[in-house]
Amino acid sequence: MVDSTLRLLRLLDRPASMPILQPQLLRELHYWLLAGRHGGAIRSLGVTNSHARRVARAVAVIRDGFARPLRVEHLAEVAGMSPSTFHEHFKSVTSLTPLQYQKQLRLIEARRMMLADGEPIGSAAYAVGYESVTQFTRDYGRMFRLPPARDLKAARARMQPEHSGYGCLPLPKTDAVAADR
Repeated sequence: MVDSTLRLLRLLDRPASMPILQPQLLRELHYWLLAGRHGGAIRSLGVTNSHARRVARAVAVIRDGFARPLRVEHLAEVAGMSPSTFHEHFKSVTSLTPLQYQKQLRLIEARRMMLADGEPIGSAAYAVGYESVTQFTRDYGRMFRLPPARDLKAARARMQPEHSGYGCLPLPKTDAVAADR
C-alpha cells in the first residue's frame, strides 16, 4: 500500500501523467485498503444500514456539535440502536467511548484555535465546550503530554526556522542601496 501511495504522490511532479496513471493507482490503493487488515470495517461503511454506517451518523452529530453537552441517548437514537448496543458498536468502530471521542475533538479544536488563531487558553477552552479551564488544562496535558502554555510554546518553536535567514540568499546590493549608505 505504501508503494502505491508513493507512486500516486510522485504523480504530482508529473501533471501530464496524472490523467492516465492516477485512476489506476487509485484503484490499486483501494484494493490494498479493502484487502488489508481493516478491509472489513471499510467495506461495512459502504453497506447502507451496517453498524459502522449507523455509528458514522452519530459521529457526524458529535462533530457538528462537539462544543454542546453530549447525550448518548440522542446519539443512540440517531444510530437507530439502544444506548447499550450503540455504546458497544461505537467503541468497536472508534476504539473510544462517545464521551472520549467528543473530548478528543474538543481538545484538538482548542489546540488548533490557540495555534492558528492565537486564541487565549481560557477562551479556547470555553469555545469548545469546557466549563472549567482547570479541567481543560488537566485533559489537555493528558492528551498532548504538556500543559497548554508549554505545548503552545514548544509547537511555535518547532514552527520557527532553526536559523534566521536559513535558506535565504542575501539581496544583491544595487546602486540605490549603495547610495543610501
